[in-house]
Amino acid sequence: MSADRRRILVVDDTERERRDTARILGEAGYEVDTAASKAEVVRLLGQHGYDLVLADLKMHELNGPALYQLLKECCRTAPAVIFRIERGYTPEYANFLMRQAAPVLMKPVAAADLCLAVERHLPPRPAAPRAASSLAS
Repeated sequence: MSADRRRILVVDDTERERRDTARILGEAGYEVDTAASKAEVVRLLGQHGYDLVLADLKMHELNGPALYQLLKECCRTAPAVIFRIERGYTPEYANFLMRQAAPVLMKPVAAADLCLAVERHLPPRPAAPRAASSLAS
């Protein structure tokens, strides 16, 4: 992976959503991994650092609150998270999203809107180290 490419983890239990999202983000220049289960998420978090996680809010095995807890447990610094949802959500999810100030995209999302949301929510890149200046005496 190039040091310039940002790495994104796509978590969704729908194969088509994972495949299409990975394709769109890959074409936009991101390094993308996908996971369909909690076990896959744990394995990938152990192998890579992620700049952003794009996750289905209402997965049966790993819903939004459970994913946030997992990220806290597995990551030294938890990555930014954008949730996606097909339809409306329950008051429980609404309260969770408000407490976390978590962004939400409604499925299906247009490729341009997906890329724009990802770009807006990626953390800033760390500043490049500055070369020591040499002063002539």
